[in-house]
Amino acid sequence: MAESKTQLKNSKTNNENPEIDISNSSLDAEPVEDNEETGSEQIGQNVATAAVTIDRDEYLQAHRDLAVERSQQLLKNNILHRRLAEYYKKRKLDHVLKQLDGAADLEEKYQQKLFSFEELKEKSEREIADIKAKVQTVQLQYADRLEQAEKKFDELENYEKNTGTGLIYSKKGKPIADKTVQRFLTLQRRKCEQSSALCLRYIRARNAVAELEAIVRKLEMLGPGLYVAQYEQLDIDHQNYMTKIEEREDELIRNRSKCTEHNQILAHIREKMHHTDDVIDFAECDLGDAEIEFLRAREDLGQVKNRRDKIRWSLEAERLKAGLLTRKDLLRDYQDATDQVLQLKQQKANLETLIADTNKELRKARSRIRIQHSSVTDISRLKRMDKQPDINNKTI
Repeated sequence: MAESKTQLKNSKTNNENPEIDISNSSLDAEPVEDNEETGSEQIGQNVATAAVTIDRDEYLQAHRDLAVERSQQLLKNNILHRRLAEYYKKRKLDHVLKQLDGAADLEEKYQQKLFSFEELKEKSEREIADIKAKVQTVQLQYADRLEQAEKKFDELENYEKNTGTGLIYSKKGKPIADKTVQRFLTLQRRKCEQSSALCLRYIRARNAVAELEAIVRKLEMLGPGLYVAQYEQLDIDHQNYMTKIEEREDELIRNRSKCTEHNQILAHIREKMHHTDDVIDFAECDLGDAEIEFLRAREDLGQVKNRRDKIRWSLEAERLKAGLLTRKDLLRDYQDATDQVLQLKQQKANLETLIADTNKELRKARSRIRIQHSSVTDISRLKRMDKQPDINNKTI
């Protein structure tokens, strides 16, 4: 297909511009001045006579090939889109397939970022140009100072050479040769060059050390007032706090398990308390009935005691009324009294029996009261005994 396209282009160019071949052949055969004249004549002659031929089959075949290729690329594109959608769904990244909200705002922000980038680029270019200008000025100053230093050094050497020639050794008394003076001067120049090179190395090393120290300071500083050592200390504190939090979480888990156990114990105690409350209610009802019977018995006892006192008082009165027993009337009265006494004795016996019965009833009532009190005390003891094992279980 590519070969057919190139052939079409070549044929078209050959058909449209036939004068190029003629001009090229004329360039190979003749000089330049003649070629200009002949080339203009040929261009004027051959423009009208050039034939244009178009092969429609080749274009149709190229269109069919491109249509097939387009359909294949569309199928491939759809398959890739489906695979990407399945991949994002597996990774739970459905938000990638959705259209972004506020795309216009993001585009504006992107344009603003581009404008700021262009401004920064222009600023950096200006700064680079300023730095280059400063470097050129510094280089010019360096060249001027170096030239001045070399001139002064040459003047110093000439002065030393002039002063050194004609001198005489103090020990030997011979004049110093010019070669020795020249050797000393060359040695001095060499030593000066070495010292300058060493000074330059020292300055470069000092500057490199200063730059490295500045870099280290920048690396140590995360921000204004923030250092790497502080970050490491904070990291250590964070790890310590995390370990403490884990320990506290373990304690919380233990306390939760204990709370569940205690809740179960409390539920069991509540059930027992409900049962004991029911028992206490029944006991209180029985106690109320016993107290009512006790009050009734106490009222009956008071009435019986009043009757007894009245009888005693009547007997004493009768004894006082009896007087001396020598008199017939008194004897008669005594007889009557004895009869009355017998009657009263009988009445007394009857009363004693009544009193005995009442005493028995009182004893029975007291025994019932005691039984009720003992039952209440037993219930309270049982309650205490029930509480004590629960408390022991709780402590265990």
